[in-house]
Amino acid sequence: MKKGLSVILTCMMVLSLVACGSNEDTEQSSSDEGGGEVYDVVYLSPSTESEYWQYAEVGMKNAALDIQEEKGITINFSTSGPATEAETDAYVKAFESVIASQPDAVITATLAPDGTVPKVQEAQQAGIYVNFVSMGLEGGDSNEYGDYYGVHYYCNNTVIGETAAKAMLDGLEAAGIEPKGKIGMHMSVVVETLEERMDGFRAYMAEHAPEIECLDTLYNENDVNNAQGNVETQIATYGDELIGLYGGNNVSGDGIALGIKNAGAGNKILGIGVDSDSIEIEALEQGNLYAIVVQTPYEQGYMAMENAIEYLQTGENPETEKHIDCTSQVVTKENMDTDESKALLNPKILER
Repeated sequence: MKKGLSVILTCMMVLSLVACGSNEDTEQSSSDEGGGEVYDVVYLSPSTESEYWQYAEVGMKNAALDIQEEKGITINFSTSGPATEAETDAYVKAFESVIASQPDAVITATLAPDGTVPKVQEAQQAGIYVNFVSMGLEGGDSNEYGDYYGVHYYCNNTVIGETAAKAMLDGLEAAGIEPKGKIGMHMSVVVETLEERMDGFRAYMAEHAPEIECLDTLYNENDVNNAQGNVETQIATYGDELIGLYGGNNVSGDGIALGIKNAGAGNKILGIGVDSDSIEIEALEQGNLYAIVVQTPYEQGYMAMENAIEYLQTGENPETEKHIDCTSQVVTKENMDTDESKALLNPKILER
C-alpha cells in the first residue's frame, strides 16, 4: 500500500474545508465523539524539538482524526521522547517508560538501533504493536528484526544520496561550474542507515563525475553550531577548490546554509541539504542552498497510524512488505512555491 503524495494532497483539500490550528499538547484525544473502541497510541520521537520529527507527528495526528471520523472509534494519542537526537540514551529510557504505560501501539524512529532492538522485543512480548517511520532497526532492505515490528515507512537512504548527487550536478551545470573539484560531506552522527545517504552520494559522483573528489565526512553530533563550524573550516581550507557541500540531514543542511551565507559564497559553492526546516527553507529562498532532498515524514506518520489501527482492529498487518519506500522529492527555488512543495517543505501547514 503506497499512497505517495496523495496523502498530502488529500489533506490539503480537507484543510480548505476546515479551520486550521495548532495543538502543542503532548497528549490528545482525536475526537470527542468516538465509539466504543478506544486505542492508546504513543509517538516516541527521537527529538521533540526537531521540526522534521514534528512533521511526522502532524501526519499521525491528522490520520487519527480521519480514522476516528471514519470508523467512530477513539484514539488517545500522545508524544514522548528526548528533546534532541543526540540524547540516544534518553530515547532508550523513554522507550522503557512507554512500554511500562502499556499503550496499544507505538510509532517511533531510532538513531540508536542497537539499544532499540531489545526494547522492541519487550514491546512485542507485552502485546504492543510497533511501527517505524524514517529511521528503523535495519539498514537497506534487511528484515533481520522484522518479526518484532509491523512496518517501517521510510525513504530509501541510498536513493536519497543518489538524488542529492544528481541535484548537485544539475546545479553545477546550471551555474556554469565545471564538475571538477572538491565537495564537502556533512552528517550528524554515525548510523548505518544515515551512512547509506553518504555512500549513495559518493557512488553516484564516482560514476557520473569522476573528477569530483568527495571529502571525508565531517560529523556534527546534530549540533547546528558544530555543523556551521565544520562548513566554515572547509571553506577556509579549500578556497576555490571547494565547489559544493552536501548535508545528509537537516542539521547538516542548516550548517551548510549558514556557512555559505556567512562566507557570501552562494554564487561559488553549491549547497545541497536533506530534509527541511525553517533555516533550510530560508536558505533556499535566498540562494544559499541550491536544493533540498525532501523526505516525506508527514506521509510516513500518516500511514504508520493507519497501519497501526488496522492491525489493532483486525489482528492482521495489511502490508505485505516490512519496508515501504515513500519516495523523496527534490525542491529548488524554482519549484518551492507550488502547493505540493510547500506541503513537503513544511507539513505543519496541514495540521488540523
